[in-house]
Amino acid sequence: MIQALYRLAGITPVWDGAVNQRVAEVFGTMLFETQKCSRAFAWAPKPSGGKPSPFWLITYLGNGIFQTHLGRLSMTCARQVIRSWQSELNLAEMGIAHRKLPVWENT
Repeated sequence: MIQALYRLAGITPVWDGAVNQRVAEVFGTMLFETQKCSRAFAWAPKPSGGKPSPFWLITYLGNGIFQTHLGRLSMTCARQVIRSWQSELNLAEMGIAHRKLPVWENT
């Protein structure tokens, strides 16, 4: 899913790091930031456990939901979100928390 967002935005090299809990949380934030911008992710429910997790990413990737709706995303929105969050994503892969992420609410 992370790579697909990078490809949509036309940003290379495509991110190819290891996914851990923090990476999933940062990417979840990236998805919801993209939603605010393009309204294309209205179909994506918030994670049931509160925070996005690797399991949450795998579930939506495995079900093909992300790929089905990828065409509805704004390339411009995806570019801006990646530019804003790329450093945080890289730090998350290394296990370093830098930026405080939003609180995830169950709604």
